[in-house]
Amino acid sequence: MTKSIFQETVEQFVLSKDQVQKIINGLTDELVEGLSTKDPKNITQQPSFITRLPTGHETGLYLAIDMGGTNLRTAAVHLLGDGQVGVTMQKHEITHELKTGTGQAMFDWIADCTAGLLKTVAIDMGDAELQMGVTFSFAIQQTAINRGKVLAMGKGFDLSDVMGHDLKDLLEGGFARKNLNVKVSAIINDTVGTLVSHAYVSPSTKIGVILATGTNAAYIERASEVSKYNGPTCDQMILNTEWDAMGKAEYLPQTKYDKEIDAVSLVPGFQEFEKMISGLYMGELVRLALVDLIERNAILEFLGGKVPESLSQRLAFKTLFMSTIESDHSSDHAGVDKVFKTSFGIEGLTPEDRARIFQLIHTIGKRSATMTAAACVALLQKANGSSVNLDDPNEITTIGIDGSVFEKYPHFSHSMMESLIEIMGQDRASRIRLELARDGGCIGAALVAMVSESGGAV
Repeated sequence: MTKSIFQETVEQFVLSKDQVQKIINGLTDELVEGLSTKDPKNITQQPSFITRLPTGHETGLYLAIDMGGTNLRTAAVHLLGDGQVGVTMQKHEITHELKTGTGQAMFDWIADCTAGLLKTVAIDMGDAELQMGVTFSFAIQQTAINRGKVLAMGKGFDLSDVMGHDLKDLLEGGFARKNLNVKVSAIINDTVGTLVSHAYVSPSTKIGVILATGTNAAYIERASEVSKYNGPTCDQMILNTEWDAMGKAEYLPQTKYDKEIDAVSLVPGFQEFEKMISGLYMGELVRLALVDLIERNAILEFLGGKVPESLSQRLAFKTLFMSTIESDHSSDHAGVDKVFKTSFGIEGLTPEDRARIFQLIHTIGKRSATMTAAACVALLQKANGSSVNLDDPNEITTIGIDGSVFEKYPHFSHSMMESLIEIMGQDRASRIRLELARDGGCIGAALVAMVSESGGAV
């Protein structure tokens, strides 16, 4: 029987076992390549200069900031020992104007946000120098535990006078202009922060993952494998994989919608893996598929093939709408009606329309979870025999995951675990734990700042 246009569209997002294995193999090859490449265009597998995980007994009060793709978080972090922390945190939205303005304006704003935090927690600085740990959710070339050159940003950022500059200098320049005596004593990536902070609470944590506006991961590698590392001798090293920047056409199962997202992005051909799975792009994949289906009269036929203006705008269909729709468990998918009426002014959906839209959204969400699981398997296999032992029936390996997609998207963690079982087998997968790691950036940065100040490495 001939498949309908709708069926053909949805099936593009369903991954076969062979496609999943190609993703694992392709990412593994890129992980290996990133360990040694001297190509400045290859930003993967960045050494963090952090050589061990915390014990859970660290104590002290430290400032931290966590700069992500959507928000800046400022925090005063009190490490209490025994895996316990006290955190005073403030969240600030990073506006489009800031993202596309000057570097000086951005770092002055960060200093202003830090000053606001100090006022809130009533820290009297006096002449004392405050130590700060920084989590930076973008690619940097780390040259020391508190220094790194900004390599690339993405996620909608297009700042002037930032690329190639040392992040410590950029931040401390902003603090100096605002008369704040704050020293940047540690710089880490958000995934490194997630790994370090969750290991403080859960010692079996060996991998940290971010699943939010963007995506990335960190893991522990044998130092002998990291030939690009130029630093003090050590046995192991936490690596910031920058897996968001991985992905090649020969193994990524890109649909025409994925290719369209890439083509109109700020940097085509960059972060192709991320563009298939992260929160910034999942909703846009749904929108592009919906527009195509409407134009081909395969859905919402009462529109006569004409796409409403409200659905024509790039990024108009947010990943949040996918969460809202998948959170509705009613048999008639009333959540679809709610989103389309409230956000797009579209009414009159038939039961078949609602069921099809739900199916499309569920399939795209599940593809993201499956691809994320495949990437985790690539990391587990690469670390096997060093920080991870997949063959020990008594060893539990925890993957700490931070970010709105993992935390808030319905069934995402369940879909990831289902995929892990399918890929690894029930026995091995049963020894893998997927755990939510909230606010990993700030706590991880504080932990690394503490150890850096005392002259050691985590």
